[in-house]
Parts: sequence; structure tokens; C-alpha cells
Amino acid sequence: MTTWIGRGGFRKKGFRRRDLLRLLGTGCAVTLCVTFVLVSRPGLFEHMEHKAFDVLFSQTRTRPPSPVPVLIAIDDKALSRLGQWPWPRNILAGLVTRLHEAGADAVALDLVLSARDRTSPVAVLEGLPASEADIRLKGLPPDVLDHDLALANALKKMPAVIGFKILFSNGQKHLQEDCTLSPLFHEAQVPPQLDLYAAESALCFLPILGQAAQGAGFTNALPDSDGVIRRVPLVARVHDLLVPGLTLRLATLVMNPALGLGSDLDGNFLQFGDSRHHIDARGNMLLRYRGPSGTFETFSVADILDGPVPDLSGRIAIVGPTAAGLGDNHITPLDRVFPGIEVHATILDNLLQKDSLTRPVWALGAELFSVLTVGILSSLFLMVTGPLPCIAGFAGGALGIWGTSLWLLDKPGIWLSPLPAEMVLVLNLAILSLIKYGLEERELRKRSQQLLQAQDATILGLTALAETRDPETGGHIKRTREYVLVLARCLARKPGFRRRLNRETIELLHKSAPLHDIGKVGIADSILLKEGPLSDEERLRMQDHTILGAQTLTEAEKLTSAHADTSFLAIAREIAEAHHEKWDGSGYPYGLEGDDIPLGGRLMALADVYDALISKRSYKEPFSHEKAVGIILEGRGTHFDPDVVDAFVEMQDTFLEISKRYS
Repeated sequence: MTTWIGRGGFRKKGFRRRDLLRLLGTGCAVTLCVTFVLVSRPGLFEHMEHKAFDVLFSQTRTRPPSPVPVLIAIDDKALSRLGQWPWPRNILAGLVTRLHEAGADAVALDLVLSARDRTSPVAVLEGLPASEADIRLKGLPPDVLDHDLALANALKKMPAVIGFKILFSNGQKHLQEDCTLSPLFHEAQVPPQLDLYAAESALCFLPILGQAAQGAGFTNALPDSDGVIRRVPLVARVHDLLVPGLTLRLATLVMNPALGLGSDLDGNFLQFGDSRHHIDARGNMLLRYRGPSGTFETFSVADILDGPVPDLSGRIAIVGPTAAGLGDNHITPLDRVFPGIEVHATILDNLLQKDSLTRPVWALGAELFSVLTVGILSSLFLMVTGPLPCIAGFAGGALGIWGTSLWLLDKPGIWLSPLPAEMVLVLNLAILSLIKYGLEERELRKRSQQLLQAQDATILGLTALAETRDPETGGHIKRTREYVLVLARCLARKPGFRRRLNRETIELLHKSAPLHDIGKVGIADSILLKEGPLSDEERLRMQDHTILGAQTLTEAEKLTSAHADTSFLAIAREIAEAHHEKWDGSGYPYGLEGDDIPLGGRLMALADVYDALISKRSYKEPFSHEKAVGIILEGRGTHFDPDVVDAFVEMQDTFLEISKRYS
């Protein structure tokens, strides 16, 4: 018997050494497959990893936002008050002026103002026919005639940043001539590991607005493959220029920190004053959201223009659309509808509170190490434990992996995915458990086969014992065994016998039938081997073989733990005891009648009589098959069960073939 390692050392199990190696090899193969998936990162795996991040992030502690960002929303209330979007730029000019009066430190317009305001009086005059060209609006200041100029003048009064869009595939390969983008970094500052997004062109702002504002940044937020914004680019490349995002440009305008790009042991980073914010190779920062939509304090544009001016001292205002019809809503890990200005507020707050999330450069290596460690340990653990400890251990391991990732994301803000280690744990539990179950099932079948062989050996031994007492018994036992099998299979096709004669019961009948005459061992030789007819007293003694056989098998049955209704010894006892009972109640030893006679006894009754008729005995010559069939038909309903006789008639050719085979 092969040994395997248990908790207390080596203990005996049914598994052979190659079975244990098969389990370990399968566990290693599963581990390598997960490792390949982790390195190759197919789309389905990335989608699952994104969802794992969302669930994990939703379980972290909610960090309150700083009071610095304040949102000025172009919402449904403002649209109802001021009319459809876009508004005349003089309204935006009035909004910026009101924010300046409220004491805001700076303002960012999350808007792309790339075309002239066609509602300006000067634009309207340009479109009039030449016959009306003499119309003049004399005495009005220029910023009243030109709404774009009015907005430009308002932007000059306070630190302001305006937005533009970078374009990746619009077919235009160059910037428009009047698009003047101001980079924050020089190419020499970019570490070689950085492969920043490279745009083909940009949708720029009006030159008059760009000259009035103190800075500009791109407003693009590039979602992950599932459409969720988890990270945003801080810097991108437009031709040879390294341009900042809107929020980074806003933060540098207000705080004027030391800026730089570099790399350390954790990967690439943006140096922002005295803090480092790690970014991936494309320049993305992983955001730590403060909560769902509505987390940051928000004022409607209508309230700013119409109501009392709130005190915005020391605060940075971000102006942008939130109305559903304006299409600037996004999906984040915490909300399905998240306005773009709240994404910018989150970026700004991460920079101010120095707590953005990090996906370090060594994260992949750590995940590979966890996969290999968990894969090997789980394989070994499953090999040496039972089902319940295995389930408990795997559940504890899964919780430990998840808890570690949760702690890293919540405390130091490091994102290490628990998904690969959880995958190898679950796959090992599923696949190795199936293999282990199959191996145990094989061993169980092997032991069952050994038990069946032991049963057969017992039956054959007892049968051989009976043969030593009666030389005619050997062939008789073989033939009657086959007769019973044929009758049982035929009856099993009949509606009234299908439930009673299932495959297991038929097998037990076939196995037990050879023991029907085991009681003859207790009959004296003078009676058992007597030539010629028996006297009445001798006949009574011969009839005792049914009771002797039943008693012997009953004692044997008591020594087993098998159920009384299914043990082959129980069925053998019924056959031995009842195979001389008759359907009309005239049989022995108890005179049972009809269905009171066990089915096995009814089957053996016919098989025993048929074989006795066609066989030579000391007191008679053998009858022909045809004569034997006629005698049995005469006994239908008196000696034999009518259904059994009908099955015999249907299978009589098979009976004849069996009698010749074992003659």
C-alpha cells in the first residue's frame, strides 16, 4: 500500500505514488496556465480584473474630499433659467466675474470653446447684406459688441485655465496655425520608460481666449476597455509638445510647485512639489475616488449668477456641464453617472491630498509570485487533507488573499490584483478535487471488486462443498444459475416486475442462486446418495435441506453489515428456503402460497424442476426438452407462478442452449 504525507507524518492511503505525482503535476499545470493568462492578459481576464478592482475599491474606507475644489455646474436648472446650450459667451464672462468677486483662487473651464460666438453683435453685422452694412452700433464698448472679447477680459482678471481636446484619429496630422499650446515639460525630462499617449492633432480654443487665460490643458478622460474611468492621463504628447491635462495645469497655476517626471523602484512618477504621484507607462494616474456623484460641493450656474455670491475664498472653481443632455457623464467604479467636472475635481483632490493610488512596476512580479506560491501550496494542501479541511483551508486562503489586496489598496494605496491568486486557488480546488474524487472512486471500485471476488469465492467454496456430497450438484448449480438469470431478465421487461427486478437485484439473484441446495450438506449420505425412490420418512428428511440451508445462510448473514433486503446472503436464504414452495400452497417447508413466496424462490422453483426433468437421476432417466416444457406448462398456476411460466415459454430456446452448454 502506498503511503502519503499527512499532518502527523506518513499514513497509509489508497493512492499510489504516481497518483500523487499526477495531482501535483496537474496543480502545477493549472498554475502555469494562470501564469500565462496573467502575462498575456487576454481581454476577458482584463475585464475580470477591472471588476475585481471595482469591488475591492468599493470596500475601502471613504476618504473625505478637501474643501478646495468647488464645482460650478451647467445643470438642468441653469439650462431652464438661461436657455439652451451653448450660451452667449457674455454669460460665461459674467459667471467668471462673479467667481472672481466670490474670492475664488482660480477657475477652470471644462469647455472647448473652439469657434466664435455667432450671437455677438459684431458676428451678426458681418452676416447682414451689404445694403444694410451702414447699420452701426455706435457708442457701445467693444466687449459688448464681441462676446468672445468679453469672456477674454473676464479671464484676465483671475488665474484661469481653459480646455482643449487632443485628437487621436481624425485624419488631421498637424495643428491649426492659431493653436498655441504651452507645454509644462521638455522632452529631455521624459524617462525612457514612459510611452505617453501621442495625439495627431488637437481641437483648440479661440486664440483670443488662449491669450487671455494663464494656462490650458486637455480635457480628455480615456476610459478602460469596459468604459469605466479608473485612471486619467496627466500628460500627453501632441506632435513634439508635452501638454498637461486640464487639472494638472490648474493645480500648477495655483500652487506653482516644482514639477518633474522621473522613475524610482515603484515605477514612473510625476513630481508635484514634495510629493510623488506614480503613473503608468502611458502617463495615467490611478484615481482614488472620494465617493459617488455629488461628493464635492456643487453650485448651479443659475445660483451663482442670480443669488448672493457665496464665499469661495481659498477655493478652486471648476466650471462644466452636468446636465444629462449635454453628454459629459461617465462611469466610475463607484457610480454609473459621474460628471466630467467631478473627475477633474477628483484629480485635483488627489494631487492636493497626495493620496492617489499606485500600480507599482513590481506589481506583476508580485502577482506572479503569489500565483506560483498559492498554486504549489494549494496543490500540496489538497493532496494531504480531507474534504472538510480542504474546503475550510481554501476558503481561508481566498479570504486572506482578498484581505491582503484590500489592505494594500486602502492603506498605502497600492493596487495588487487578487484575481490571479484567487483563480489558481479556485481552479486547483475544482480540478484537483475532481481528479482526487476520480482516484478515490477508482480505489473504491477496486475494493468493491475485491469484495465481489471474495463473495464469489465464498459462493464457489460453498458450492464446491455441496458438490463433494452430491456428484450431480455441480452441473445442476451452473445450469440453474443461468436459468434464473434468463427468467429474471425476461420478467424485468414486464410492467409488473420492472421496479422489483432492477439490474442490481438481477445480479444478486444470479450470484445467490448457486447456494439454493447448500442445505444438502446436512443431509445424511444414506438419504442423499440413495439409489431408487425414498421412503416417506426419508423424503421428509430430504425436505429439511431447505430449512438447513436457510439457517446456515441466516447465521452467515448476521456476521455482515449488509442491509437485509439487498444482501446476496439474504436473497440466497430466500431462494434456499422457498425454492420448493408451490404457487397453490402445496409445497414445503411452510406451504406458502402465491405472492407470499419470495420472487427468488419462484424463479428457482421452475429452474430447479426443469433441470431435474432433463437430467439423469439415480431414480430416473432424463426427459426431453419438449416433455419438460409440457410438464411445466401443466404446472402453470398450481406448481409455478404463471408469470414465471410465461417467461419460461418465451425463453425456452435459451434454456435448451444452456442445458447443452453445461451438460
